[in-house]
Formats: sequence, C-alpha cells, structure tokens
Amino acid sequence: MDNLINGYRQFLNNADRGLYRDLCNGQHPHTLVIGCSDSRIIPEEIFSVGPGELFVLRNIGNLCCTEEPSVASAIDYAINHLHVKRIVILSHGDCGAVKASLHPEHLEENSIKRWLGAESCNGSSLEEAIKSWGIRQLQRLDSFPSVADAVKSGKLETILLYFDLASLRIDRYNGTGWMAFDQTS
Repeated sequence: MDNLINGYRQFLNNADRGLYRDLCNGQHPHTLVIGCSDSRIIPEEIFSVGPGELFVLRNIGNLCCTEEPSVASAIDYAINHLHVKRIVILSHGDCGAVKASLHPEHLEENSIKRWLGAESCNGSSLEEAIKSWGIRQLQRLDSFPSVADAVKSGKLETILLYFDLASLRIDRYNGTGWMAFDQTS
C-alpha cells in the first residue's frame, strides 16, 4: 500500500489543480479507447494525453463483446452522451489473452475461460494472431447498432491500432492491411 500512498502524494505535488477543477464541470473526451487490462499498456501515456481527453474501456483482450452490458453501455455512453469522434481498439504485442486463446488448455480459471469464450485468431506468428484478433473486435464493433448508425451519419470513425510493446511502434489497420505510424514529428 505504501507505493500507492507515495504515488498519490507525488500526484498531489504535480497535479494541475486548475485542470481538475475544470473537469468537475464534466468530461469531453474526443476518443473512446477499448484497450486491454494489461498493466503495461497505458493509453493515456501512449498517446500523451491528459485527464479528460480519453474515455477508456479496458478488459482482458480488448474484447468488443457488445452482448456484455459493461462493454455495450460504455460504447453507447461514449457515443450518445460524450459524443466522441472516434473509437480506437488498441491491440498490443505480447497479449496474454491471445496467447491463452491459442493454448486454452493452460487456463485454470473458469471466469477467464468464460470471458474468452470462443474467441479465435489466426496467423503464423503471435503478432499476426494478435492483429487478426483485433480485426475480429473491429468487425464486432462496427456491427454494433449505435456504432454503425454513428459511422453512417459521419459522426464517428472506428480505428484499429496495434501497439508493439518491444519497439513502441504503432500500426494502423486500413481495412485491407497494416501501416506503421510515422515515428518522426
């Protein structure tokens, strides 16, 4: 617990109190990020944004299981109440959920087995499998009625990104293939 208390004290020393006072008036994020619960993948840090800029839904495997109330309600809230302009699915290298789906016999926890359900992916490498997993999530997201309606009306775009943990590279899926982001400014 000491590390959390010390971290909070450091936060207090560095916090922009004016920003937090402004945030008391509401949040206006531009993007919903559906990302993995993996502690190494921090969307706010990866995209260099501050409090209030991203609305983040994290779960094991960045699943877009829209039949799950926690996922569906976060998506609907982001679109209909926060009026986000985009939804980003953030897949990442070395994803444990993808590894588990490739070798489910190693899973002992029933809750994880149920969550991953019949998820599948393909590819000759772990990166290819993770990317195919992400494409499956994007397809699910795009077929969710509130997302499909908002995209059709031009109010929303959906984006699939892959973050390579080892190199810090980000690739974007364009519907047919992957393109690396330019890493220079």
